[in-house]
Amino acid sequence: MYIDDRSDFGTYKPKKIVTVIIKITRSIGQSWVAKRIIFFLRRIALLFSKECVDTSLFNCKMRLYTKGNVCEKRALFAPQIFESYERDFICKNAKDGSTFIDIGSNVGLYSLSVGDSYKSFKETKIHSIEPHPKLFQRLLYNSSLNPNIPIKTHNFAIMDKNEEFYLNVDEDNLGQSTVSDSGKINVEGKTLENFIHDQNIKKITTLKVDVEGNEEKVILPFLKEENRELFPEIIIIENNKLSWDEDLIELLVNFGYSLNKKTRMNYILTLHK
Repeated sequence: MYIDDRSDFGTYKPKKIVTVIIKITRSIGQSWVAKRIIFFLRRIALLFSKECVDTSLFNCKMRLYTKGNVCEKRALFAPQIFESYERDFICKNAKDGSTFIDIGSNVGLYSLSVGDSYKSFKETKIHSIEPHPKLFQRLLYNSSLNPNIPIKTHNFAIMDKNEEFYLNVDEDNLGQSTVSDSGKINVEGKTLENFIHDQNIKKITTLKVDVEGNEEKVILPFLKEENRELFPEIIIIENNKLSWDEDLIELLVNFGYSLNKKTRMNYILTLHK
């Protein structure tokens, strides 16, 4: 797996044809026809690209890789189809003192897009959590390019126990690697409750959970009355309902949340005040 987290930003400046294609694909919308054009032009651009591309995205500097991680290619060429409703919803609810916890942050796309809004407010904080060691390297590099973003990175998994787990790696799409009891890579596991205590977090504005079916193991141990004051105002959960043992959305509703919207990829829930 190729990673360059040492060279200066700009080393992988895209060729002119790639720059033109990126400008087109980012500007033509989200319709069915637009997506077909995006996918066609993206294939052409990739022929003229190296392993990664240095780009500006969400008003941030990023180094995005062209192979082995679907979300990076998607965001590089068409950020408008990368969960734009969810990201906009988080940004619209940003305010002074906001805290965003990004569980399963991959290379930091969500965190940095939210960070562009958070940097405009006082005393905001983004906790970006990614267990995969190589994706974490990419996350760390991207965050280092944007020192004005209030982001703190963490290399472990949020799970249901404070112990060691493993990572089943999807080599074709690293973002779909799964934390489990078996796999190729050892990773540290922490409960959400323990993480919040360690970081001395007193308030959570938004919690985003994208952990390839382990959403229950992240959220259920935290759903206790004694934690109610720490319940996030907004929860965004990837829709992996077929992998869950219980109806996680119904459980959250029982704890005071309402379903704000169901998008193609996620559930968005808000806490009753």
